Amino acid sequence: MNTQVCMYCGGQLEEQRVTRFQKYQDRWVLIENVPALVCSQCGEQFFTPAAHDLVVDLISGKSNPVRTETVAVYDAELAK
Repeated sequence: MNTQVCMYCGGQLEEQRVTRFQKYQDRWVLIENVPALVCSQCGEQFFTPAAHDLVVDLISGKSNPVRTETVAVYDAELAK
């Protein structure tokens, strides 16, 4: 069995689907159900080259978003 470990803490990596925030052309997009390897100990996420290519294809206009959400934005600097 080929067990993969986290390069940061040595925890076990497990295949999961995650939600990824990605900045593209000065805007943020949300991509759901991206395949990733997630550390069971520290939660760090690692993406394969194939997952990266999938994200690039999705946000570069090769498909349409399934929905659009409005997100509240806060600025900690202004909260002082």
